[in-house]
Amino acid sequence: MSILNKLNDLFIDSKTDLLVNKRIILRVDYNVPIKNNKVVDPTRIINSLKTINFLIEKNNDIILLTHLGRPKTEEDKLKYTTKTIFNFIKENNLFNCNNFEFIEDINIKIDYKGRNIYLVENVRFFNGETKNDLELAKKFANLGDIFVNDAFGSLHRVHSSVAGISNYLPTYFGLLVKEEILNLSKLLTPKRPYLIILGGAKVSDKLNLIKNLLTKCDKMVITGAACLTLYKSLNFNIGKSFFEETDVSNILNNNLIILPTEFIVVDNIDNPSYKIKKNIKDIGDNDIIVDALINEDIRKAILDSNTIFWNGPSGIFEKGYNEGSIEIAKLLSESNAFKVIGGGDTVNFINSTVEYKNKIDFISTGGGATLEFLEKETLDAIEYILKLKTTI
Repeated sequence: MSILNKLNDLFIDSKTDLLVNKRIILRVDYNVPIKNNKVVDPTRIINSLKTINFLIEKNNDIILLTHLGRPKTEEDKLKYTTKTIFNFIKENNLFNCNNFEFIEDINIKIDYKGRNIYLVENVRFFNGETKNDLELAKKFANLGDIFVNDAFGSLHRVHSSVAGISNYLPTYFGLLVKEEILNLSKLLTPKRPYLIILGGAKVSDKLNLIKNLLTKCDKMVITGAACLTLYKSLNFNIGKSFFEETDVSNILNNNLIILPTEFIVVDNIDNPSYKIKKNIKDIGDNDIIVDALINEDIRKAILDSNTIFWNGPSGIFEKGYNEGSIEIAKLLSESNAFKVIGGGDTVNFINSTVEYKNKIDFISTGGGATLEFLEKETLDAIEYILKLKTTI
Protein backbone atom coordinates (compact mmCIF):
# COMPACT_ATOMS: atom_id res chain seq x y z
CA MET A 1 0.00 0.00 0.00
CA SER A 2 1.35 3.44 -0.93
CA ILE A 3 2.10 5.96 1.79
CA LEU A 4 -0.63 8.19 0.34
CA ASN A 5 -3.25 5.49 0.87
CA LYS A 6 -1.98 4.83 4.39
CA LEU A 7 -2.38 8.51 5.30
CA ASN A 8 -5.68 9.21 3.53
CA ASP A 9 -7.77 9.05 6.71
CA LEU A 10 -5.22 11.04 8.71
CA PHE A 11 -5.26 14.30 6.74
CA ILE A 12 -7.11 17.10 8.52
CA ASP A 13 -9.56 17.70 5.66
CA SER A 14 -10.97 14.22 6.33
CA LYS A 15 -11.58 15.14 10.01
CA THR A 16 -13.64 18.30 9.63
CA ASP A 17 -16.08 17.48 12.46
CA LEU A 18 -13.37 16.48 14.93
CA LEU A 19 -11.11 19.52 14.60
CA VAL A 20 -13.46 22.15 16.00
CA ASN A 21 -13.08 24.30 19.15
CA LYS A 22 -9.84 22.56 20.14
CA ARG A 23 -6.31 23.54 21.14
CA ILE A 24 -4.31 22.26 18.18
CA ILE A 25 -0.58 21.73 18.50
CA LEU A 26 0.65 22.35 14.97
CA ARG A 27 4.20 21.33 14.08
CA VAL A 28 5.36 23.49 11.19
CA ASP A 29 8.72 23.84 9.47
CA TYR A 30 9.69 27.49 9.83
CA ASN A 31 13.39 26.75 9.43
CA VAL A 32 13.72 29.77 7.15
CA PRO A 33 16.86 31.71 6.17
CA ILE A 34 17.59 34.57 8.59
CA LYS A 35 20.00 37.45 7.95
CA ASN A 36 20.62 40.36 10.33
CA ASN A 37 17.68 39.18 12.46
CA LYS A 38 15.32 39.37 9.48
CA VAL A 39 13.51 36.63 7.57
CA VAL A 40 15.06 36.48 4.09
CA ASP A 41 12.73 33.98 2.41
CA PRO A 42 9.29 33.38 4.00
CA THR A 43 8.25 30.60 1.58
CA ARG A 44 7.85 27.97 4.29
CA ILE A 45 5.78 30.33 6.43
CA ILE A 46 3.52 31.25 3.51
CA ASN A 47 3.06 27.57 2.62
CA SER A 48 1.75 26.80 6.12
CA LEU A 49 -1.12 29.28 5.84
CA LYS A 50 -3.51 26.86 4.13
CA THR A 51 -3.46 24.55 7.15
CA ILE A 52 -3.51 27.42 9.66
CA ASN A 53 -6.50 29.08 7.97
CA PHE A 54 -8.31 25.73 7.79
CA LEU A 55 -7.92 25.27 11.55
CA ILE A 56 -8.67 28.88 12.50
CA GLU A 57 -11.90 28.85 10.49
CA LYS A 58 -13.07 26.01 12.74
CA ASN A 59 -12.57 28.18 15.81
CA ASN A 60 -9.50 26.33 17.06
CA ASP A 61 -6.58 27.74 18.98
CA ILE A 62 -3.21 26.89 17.40
CA ILE A 63 0.06 26.33 19.25
CA LEU A 64 2.87 26.46 16.67
CA LEU A 65 6.04 24.43 17.17
CA THR A 66 9.09 24.74 14.92
CA HIS A 67 12.85 24.46 14.96
CA LEU A 68 15.19 27.07 13.52
CA GLY A 69 18.79 26.25 12.65
CA ARG A 70 21.03 24.04 14.77
CA PRO A 71 21.66 25.99 17.98
CA LYS A 72 24.50 24.67 20.14
CA THR A 73 25.72 27.62 22.21
CA GLU A 74 24.13 30.42 24.22
CA GLU A 75 25.19 32.81 21.47
CA ASP A 76 23.27 30.65 18.98
CA LYS A 77 20.12 31.25 21.01
CA LEU A 78 20.22 34.92 20.05
CA LYS A 79 20.67 33.99 16.39
CA TYR A 80 18.06 31.24 16.22
CA THR A 81 15.24 32.53 18.41
CA THR A 82 11.84 32.12 16.78
CA LYS A 83 11.00 35.60 18.10
CA THR A 84 12.44 36.76 14.76
CA ILE A 85 9.78 34.72 12.96
CA PHE A 86 7.10 35.95 15.37
CA ASN A 87 8.02 39.55 14.60
CA PHE A 88 7.96 38.91 10.85
CA ILE A 89 4.51 37.31 10.99
CA LYS A 90 3.16 40.10 13.18
CA GLU A 91 4.65 42.90 11.06
CA ASN A 92 3.18 41.39 7.90
CA ASN A 93 -0.17 40.51 9.51
CA LEU A 94 -0.04 36.99 8.07
CA PHE A 95 -2.42 35.33 10.53
CA ASN A 96 -6.17 35.93 10.51
CA CYS A 97 -6.65 35.34 14.24
CA ASN A 98 -7.92 37.13 17.33
CA ASN A 99 -4.57 37.23 19.14
CA PHE A 100 -1.02 36.16 18.29
CA GLU A 101 1.36 35.54 21.20
CA PHE A 102 4.93 34.32 21.74
CA ILE A 103 5.63 31.61 24.35
CA GLU A 104 8.99 30.84 25.93
CA ASP A 105 7.84 28.66 28.85
CA ILE A 106 6.34 25.31 27.79
CA ASN A 107 5.33 24.45 31.35
CA ILE A 108 2.41 26.88 31.29
CA LYS A 109 -1.23 25.94 30.73
CA ILE A 110 -2.90 27.45 27.68
CA ASP A 111 -6.64 27.86 28.20
CA TYR A 112 -8.89 27.55 25.15
CA LYS A 113 -10.10 30.92 23.86
CA GLY A 114 -10.88 30.34 20.18
CA ARG A 115 -9.01 31.67 17.12
CA ASN A 116 -5.83 32.45 19.07
CA ILE A 117 -2.39 31.51 17.75
CA TYR A 118 0.74 31.00 19.83
CA LEU A 119 4.31 30.55 18.57
CA VAL A 120 6.58 28.63 20.94
CA GLU A 121 10.30 29.36 21.21
CA ASN A 122 12.64 27.23 19.05
CA VAL A 123 12.01 23.59 20.02
CA ARG A 124 15.74 22.88 19.74
CA PHE A 125 16.35 25.18 22.71
CA PHE A 126 14.81 22.44 24.89
CA ASN A 127 17.05 19.54 25.94
CA GLY A 128 16.18 16.24 24.34
CA GLU A 129 14.34 17.51 21.25
CA THR A 130 16.61 15.87 18.68
CA LYS A 131 16.81 12.65 20.74
CA ASN A 132 13.01 12.24 20.78
CA ASP A 133 12.97 12.62 24.54
CA LEU A 134 9.47 11.55 25.56
CA GLU A 135 9.39 13.68 28.71
CA LEU A 136 9.90 16.73 26.52
CA ALA A 137 7.31 15.41 24.05
CA LYS A 138 4.84 15.10 26.93
CA LYS A 139 5.44 18.74 27.92
CA PHE A 140 4.71 19.80 24.35
CA ALA A 141 1.60 17.59 24.32
CA ASN A 142 0.29 19.18 27.52
CA LEU A 143 -0.11 22.47 25.64
CA GLY A 144 -3.02 21.17 23.55
CA ASP A 145 -5.70 18.58 22.78
CA ILE A 146 -4.76 17.34 19.30
CA PHE A 147 -1.47 17.15 17.38
CA VAL A 148 -1.30 18.06 13.69
CA ASN A 149 1.99 17.60 11.87
CA ASP A 150 2.43 19.83 8.83
CA ALA A 151 6.24 20.00 8.93
CA PHE A 152 7.04 18.05 5.79
CA GLY A 153 10.63 19.32 5.78
CA SER A 154 11.20 17.68 9.19
CA LEU A 155 9.40 14.36 8.71
CA HIS A 156 12.63 12.48 8.05
CA ARG A 157 13.62 13.15 11.69
CA VAL A 158 12.11 11.31 14.67
CA HIS A 159 12.30 14.19 17.15
CA SER A 160 10.17 15.03 20.20
CA SER A 161 8.14 17.77 18.49
CA VAL A 162 7.90 15.91 15.18
CA ALA A 163 6.97 12.39 16.28
CA GLY A 164 7.21 11.99 20.06
CA ILE A 165 4.06 14.03 20.78
CA SER A 166 2.06 11.32 18.99
CA ASN A 167 2.57 9.08 22.02
CA TYR A 168 0.23 11.35 23.99
CA LEU A 169 -2.25 12.97 21.59
CA PRO A 170 -4.49 12.03 18.64
CA THR A 171 -2.34 12.81 15.60
CA TYR A 172 -3.17 13.98 12.08
CA PHE A 173 -1.34 15.50 9.12
CA GLY A 174 -1.78 18.96 7.60
CA LEU A 175 -2.60 20.13 4.09
CA LEU A 176 1.00 20.96 3.20
CA VAL A 177 2.09 17.39 3.98
CA LYS A 178 -0.80 16.16 1.83
CA GLU A 179 0.22 18.39 -1.08
CA GLU A 180 3.86 17.33 -0.80
CA ILE A 181 3.09 13.62 -0.79
CA LEU A 182 0.55 13.94 -3.63
CA ASN A 183 3.09 15.66 -5.89
CA LEU A 184 6.22 13.77 -4.88
CA SER A 185 4.37 10.48 -5.35
CA LYS A 186 4.18 11.35 -9.05
CA LEU A 187 7.97 11.00 -9.10
CA LEU A 188 7.68 7.46 -7.75
CA THR A 189 5.73 6.37 -10.84
CA PRO A 190 7.05 8.91 -13.36
CA LYS A 191 6.16 9.42 -16.97
CA ARG A 192 9.38 8.51 -18.73
CA PRO A 193 12.06 9.48 -19.59
CA TYR A 194 12.71 10.58 -15.99
CA LEU A 195 15.64 12.94 -15.33
CA ILE A 196 17.13 13.80 -11.94
CA ILE A 197 19.41 16.84 -11.57
CA LEU A 198 21.49 16.86 -8.37
CA GLY A 199 23.73 19.78 -7.46
CA GLY A 200 25.05 21.41 -4.33
CA ALA A 201 28.38 21.07 -2.58
CA LYS A 202 28.53 17.59 -1.09
CA VAL A 203 28.32 14.14 -2.62
CA SER A 204 29.67 12.09 0.31
CA ASP A 205 26.41 12.15 2.25
CA LYS A 206 24.38 11.40 -0.88
CA LEU A 207 26.20 8.34 -2.22
CA ASN A 208 23.62 5.78 -1.12
CA LEU A 209 20.86 8.12 -2.25
CA ILE A 210 22.45 8.56 -5.68
CA LYS A 211 22.99 4.82 -6.06
CA ASN A 212 19.34 4.20 -5.16
CA LEU A 213 17.94 6.96 -7.38
CA LEU A 214 19.97 5.69 -10.33
CA THR A 215 17.75 2.59 -10.25
CA LYS A 216 14.65 4.80 -10.55
CA CYS A 217 15.60 7.35 -13.23
CA ASP A 218 16.66 7.23 -16.89
CA LYS A 219 19.37 9.90 -16.65
CA MET A 220 21.01 11.81 -13.80
CA VAL A 221 22.89 15.09 -14.08
CA ILE A 222 25.36 15.64 -11.24
CA THR A 223 26.37 19.30 -11.17
CA GLY A 224 27.66 21.87 -8.69
CA ALA A 225 30.66 21.11 -6.51
CA ALA A 226 29.37 17.54 -6.23
CA CYS A 227 30.56 16.80 -9.76
CA LEU A 228 34.07 18.05 -8.93
CA THR A 229 34.56 15.17 -6.50
CA LEU A 230 33.80 12.80 -9.37
CA TYR A 231 36.16 14.63 -11.71
CA LYS A 232 38.92 14.54 -9.07
CA SER A 233 38.44 10.77 -8.79
CA LEU A 234 38.85 10.58 -12.58
CA ASN A 235 42.22 12.36 -12.17
CA PHE A 236 41.18 15.66 -13.74
CA ASN A 237 42.88 18.84 -12.53
CA ILE A 238 40.28 20.94 -10.70
CA GLY A 239 42.77 23.54 -9.45
CA LYS A 240 41.99 24.90 -5.99
CA SER A 241 38.31 24.01 -6.19
CA PHE A 242 36.36 22.39 -3.37
CA PHE A 243 36.07 18.60 -3.47
CA GLU A 244 35.64 15.74 -1.01
CA GLU A 245 38.07 12.93 -0.26
CA THR A 246 35.51 10.17 -0.57
CA ASP A 247 35.16 6.90 -2.46
CA VAL A 248 32.77 7.40 -5.38
CA SER A 249 33.77 4.26 -7.28
CA ASN A 250 30.30 2.72 -6.94
CA ILE A 251 28.75 5.47 -9.08
CA LEU A 252 31.75 6.74 -11.04
CA ASN A 253 31.28 4.75 -14.24
CA ASN A 254 27.49 4.58 -14.32
CA ASN A 255 26.43 5.41 -17.88
CA LEU A 256 23.23 7.11 -16.68
CA ILE A 257 25.26 9.95 -15.13
CA ILE A 258 25.89 13.13 -17.12
CA LEU A 259 28.52 15.61 -15.92
CA PRO A 260 29.00 19.25 -16.94
CA THR A 261 32.11 19.93 -19.01
CA GLU A 262 32.13 23.75 -19.03
CA PHE A 263 32.74 25.78 -15.89
CA ILE A 264 33.12 29.34 -14.61
CA VAL A 265 36.49 29.75 -12.89
CA VAL A 266 37.98 32.55 -10.78
CA ASP A 267 41.18 33.11 -8.81
CA ASN A 268 39.37 34.39 -5.71
CA ILE A 269 35.75 33.66 -4.81
CA ASP A 270 35.03 36.99 -3.08
CA ASN A 271 37.23 39.36 -5.10
CA PRO A 272 38.19 37.75 -8.41
CA SER A 273 40.66 39.44 -10.75
CA TYR A 274 39.35 37.17 -13.51
CA LYS A 275 36.14 35.27 -14.15
CA ILE A 276 36.21 33.14 -17.27
CA LYS A 277 34.67 30.04 -18.84
CA LYS A 278 36.86 26.95 -19.16
CA ASN A 279 36.48 23.34 -20.23
CA ILE A 280 37.26 20.76 -17.55
CA LYS A 281 40.34 19.73 -19.58
CA ASP A 282 41.78 23.25 -19.36
CA ILE A 283 41.49 23.99 -15.63
CA GLY A 284 44.71 25.51 -14.25
CA ASP A 285 46.40 24.90 -10.91
CA ASN A 286 45.25 28.25 -9.49
CA ASP A 287 41.71 28.16 -10.84
CA ILE A 288 38.70 27.87 -8.53
CA ILE A 289 35.58 26.45 -10.14
CA VAL A 290 32.55 28.43 -8.89
CA ASP A 291 29.81 27.39 -11.31
CA ALA A 292 28.99 24.51 -13.65
CA LEU A 293 27.38 25.31 -16.99
CA ILE A 294 25.18 23.08 -19.12
CA ASN A 295 26.47 21.26 -22.18
CA GLU A 296 24.68 19.68 -25.14
CA ASP A 297 24.19 16.36 -23.33
CA ILE A 298 22.50 18.12 -20.39
CA ARG A 299 20.40 20.28 -22.71
CA LYS A 300 19.20 17.22 -24.62
CA ALA A 301 18.44 15.28 -21.43
CA ILE A 302 16.27 18.12 -20.12
CA LEU A 303 14.35 18.70 -23.34
CA ASP A 304 13.83 14.97 -24.00
CA SER A 305 12.48 14.16 -20.51
CA ASN A 306 8.83 13.89 -19.46
CA THR A 307 9.52 14.05 -15.71
CA ILE A 308 12.28 16.14 -14.08
CA PHE A 309 13.37 16.56 -10.47
CA TRP A 310 15.99 19.20 -9.60
CA ASN A 311 17.73 19.50 -6.22
CA GLY A 312 20.84 21.60 -5.67
CA PRO A 313 22.25 24.65 -7.51
CA SER A 314 25.02 24.46 -10.08
CA GLY A 315 27.27 27.04 -8.47
CA ILE A 316 28.11 28.89 -5.26
CA PHE A 317 24.65 30.42 -5.15
CA GLU A 318 25.16 32.48 -2.00
CA LYS A 319 28.09 34.29 -3.67
CA GLY A 320 26.10 35.10 -6.79
CA TYR A 321 27.52 32.42 -9.05
CA ASN A 322 24.27 31.20 -10.59
CA GLU A 323 24.77 31.30 -14.37
CA GLY A 324 24.47 27.52 -14.61
CA SER A 325 21.34 27.46 -12.46
CA ILE A 326 19.79 30.13 -14.71
CA GLU A 327 20.58 27.97 -17.75
CA ILE A 328 18.87 24.97 -16.12
CA ALA A 329 15.84 27.05 -15.08
CA LYS A 330 15.50 28.50 -18.59
CA LEU A 331 15.56 25.03 -20.16
CA LEU A 332 13.04 23.76 -17.62
CA SER A 333 10.74 26.63 -18.59
CA GLU A 334 10.93 25.45 -22.22
CA SER A 335 10.20 21.83 -21.29
CA ASN A 336 6.72 20.27 -21.26
CA ALA A 337 7.78 17.76 -18.61
CA PHE A 338 6.28 17.48 -15.12
CA LYS A 339 8.87 19.47 -13.14
CA VAL A 340 9.57 19.40 -9.41
CA ILE A 341 12.18 21.41 -7.49
CA GLY A 342 13.37 20.73 -3.94
CA GLY A 343 16.16 21.82 -1.60
CA GLY A 344 16.63 25.12 0.23
CA ASP A 345 19.18 26.79 -2.05
CA THR A 346 17.42 25.65 -5.22
CA VAL A 347 14.08 26.92 -3.93
CA ASN A 348 15.65 30.24 -2.86
CA PHE A 349 17.09 30.58 -6.35
CA ILE A 350 13.90 29.75 -8.24
CA ASN A 351 11.90 32.11 -6.01
CA SER A 352 14.17 34.93 -7.18
CA THR A 353 13.38 34.24 -10.85
CA VAL A 354 9.63 34.78 -11.27
CA GLU A 355 9.68 34.17 -15.03
CA TYR A 356 11.01 30.64 -14.44
CA LYS A 357 9.30 29.88 -11.13
CA ASN A 358 5.86 30.04 -12.73
CA LYS A 359 6.82 27.25 -15.14
CA ILE A 360 7.62 24.77 -12.34
CA ASP A 361 4.79 22.36 -11.54
CA PHE A 362 5.67 21.86 -7.87
CA ILE A 363 8.20 23.41 -5.49
CA SER A 364 8.82 21.18 -2.48
CA THR A 365 9.43 22.71 0.94
CA GLY A 366 11.65 19.80 1.91
CA GLY A 367 15.40 19.44 1.53
CA GLY A 368 16.63 16.19 3.03
CA ALA A 369 13.03 15.09 3.56
CA THR A 370 12.26 15.36 -0.15
CA LEU A 371 15.31 13.33 -1.13
CA GLU A 372 14.63 10.73 1.53
CA PHE A 373 11.01 10.38 0.42
CA LEU A 374 12.11 9.75 -3.17
CA GLU A 375 14.60 7.15 -1.95
CA LYS A 376 12.50 5.32 0.66
CA GLU A 377 8.97 6.20 -0.58
CA THR A 378 8.14 7.10 3.02
CA LEU A 379 9.67 9.09 5.91
CA ASP A 380 10.86 7.98 9.34
CA ALA A 381 8.53 10.20 11.40
CA ILE A 382 5.52 9.11 9.33
CA GLU A 383 6.36 5.45 9.96
CA TYR A 384 6.83 6.14 13.68
CA ILE A 385 3.41 7.79 13.89
CA LEU A 386 1.70 5.08 11.81
CA LYS A 387 3.14 2.40 14.08
CA LEU A 388 1.70 4.20 17.11
CA LYS A 389 -1.66 4.42 15.36
CA THR A 390 -1.79 0.63 15.12
CA THR A 391 -0.89 0.06 18.77
CA ILE A 392 -2.70 2.80 20.72
